[in-house]
Amino acid sequence: MNQHPHIHTEPHASEPASGEAPARVLVKARRGMALILTLIVVVVLAILSTGAVLSSMQEFRGGRNALVEQRAFAVAEFGLNSEISNWDRSRNLPPPTGMAIGAIDSANVFVAQGDTAKVFIQRLTDNTFWVRSVGRANIGSAQLEAQRMTNMVVRIAYPSINPGGAIVTAGNIRVQGSAEITGTNTNPSGWTQCANITGRDTFAISYAPGRTVDIQKLNLVTGGINPDPAAGDSNTYVRYGTESWNSLVAAADIKLPGGTYGPEPVGTSSTCDWNATANWGEPLRVSGGGNTYVAGCKDYFPIIYVNGTANLSHGRGQGVLLVNGDVRLTGNFQWYGLIIARDDIVKGNGTFDLWGSAMSRNANVQDGSAIVGNSFFKWSKCAVESALRGSAILTRTKERSWAQLY
Repeated sequence: MNQHPHIHTEPHASEPASGEAPARVLVKARRGMALILTLIVVVVLAILSTGAVLSSMQEFRGGRNALVEQRAFAVAEFGLNSEISNWDRSRNLPPPTGMAIGAIDSANVFVAQGDTAKVFIQRLTDNTFWVRSVGRANIGSAQLEAQRMTNMVVRIAYPSINPGGAIVTAGNIRVQGSAEITGTNTNPSGWTQCANITGRDTFAISYAPGRTVDIQKLNLVTGGINPDPAAGDSNTYVRYGTESWNSLVAAADIKLPGGTYGPEPVGTSSTCDWNATANWGEPLRVSGGGNTYVAGCKDYFPIIYVNGTANLSHGRGQGVLLVNGDVRLTGNFQWYGLIIARDDIVKGNGTFDLWGSAMSRNANVQDGSAIVGNSFFKWSKCAVESALRGSAILTRTKERSWAQLY
């Protein structure tokens, strides 16, 4: 029997021997992929960060521009309110003292940090004005300047008073001595605005029917006397069209208790101290008679309210004088404009000169007005109208008074 030779077979190198773990297969590394992936990530992050920076810059610029625009709006509003609050009331008067219809005035209002408002004032009618304010703001950089414009239509709120005489009284009146009263319309000397204020003659004395008028020298009373029911109506002395006694008292430039006063203008040739309670304006136009003309106060027509009896011992003034009591004239005193007394007007010693009108409500019916000594009362439409307009305050028109133009 043939026997096959024993053949020893070695296991293949690639095959694991029985009972042995398989050999690890080594794969050749692909070099450079990590770098490419890193670059891609870096580029993506750069794009995202650039977008974030651009977006932030855009938001910053938008916010900054909005801030400058809002600041410009605030500056425009400040200029508008400042001009109206500090209104030059000489504009209310007719030309040449005041503004002509259609005329434009302007003013610069400095706010802060170089921000300014340019305010334009135009007269539309006798009673209305158009005020525009252009605000400029730049927060320290001229390249970032923004402008905004606001405007407001305002009117002068002044009382509608048309006195029926140089003296209007609801009570008895006695005129003695050399007192002169005339209803002839008389313009104050040197008042240039009177050329544009037309007026008519009126009565020397207008009084309530049934009251007594005692005149010693009839030849000194020009224009006659007139029993007028309006003079006996209490509303005549407290209601003045859209205004009233209370509204005028509230708007008074000077408020004083009852007492003795001798007002004189306080100022220079170009300035007027409105804060001085003894300054009741300057009615003169030249110096003379011991008086020095204060030109800076010639267009100042204040409303003066005296809560009690007013004893006027000397001096001069112009405007609207409201007295919650008697007006007692005891010295040399001159008044241009309107006097409204709750009670009586009593002229004693000294000299009293009036251009305009004096109204006595005669609240104490047991008393009466007495005009004696050296004095004259001259009806003056120009003096009354100048006093009413010159002392008038501003108010907004009822509809669409304010608007932002841009």
